[in-house]
Amino acid sequence: MTLNRISGLVVAVIGLVLLFWIIPRHTETVDYAWLRPATLPIITAVVALISSIVHIIFPSGTAELDVKLALRAGLFFVISLLALLLMHFLGFLVGAPFLVMVLMLLVGERRPLWLIAGIVLIPLAMWSTIVLLLGRPLP
Repeated sequence: MTLNRISGLVVAVIGLVLLFWIIPRHTETVDYAWLRPATLPIITAVVALISSIVHIIFPSGTAELDVKLALRAGLFFVISLLALLLMHFLGFLVGAPFLVMVLMLLVGERRPLWLIAGIVLIPLAMWSTIVLLLGRPLP
């Protein structure tokens, strides 16, 4: 089995987990909206699932495993999990800027205006949009 097919299989499994476990358990059920909260996540999961199945059947191109790049991606994943844990205990307004700061510094961003925008303005805009405008809670 080629790396292309393995990557398609991994995405297919993720799509199935999203469809049958994560989306049903972590989205609200409402009767008053024309667009249900689970609609767009379900569409996205179905598109990912169908695309991955097509990729398994008709793999194209070549895939190479770069261990250094995979370890770096794993580091970003672990940092994101730690930030989610931080958000769980201290809230979005503390955890999100911390996550953005660490990730921006890891990718080499050092320009002060970009750091301020990423660390302060973007999480604040996300929080104000979701909490104040949409009335939805964040961790």
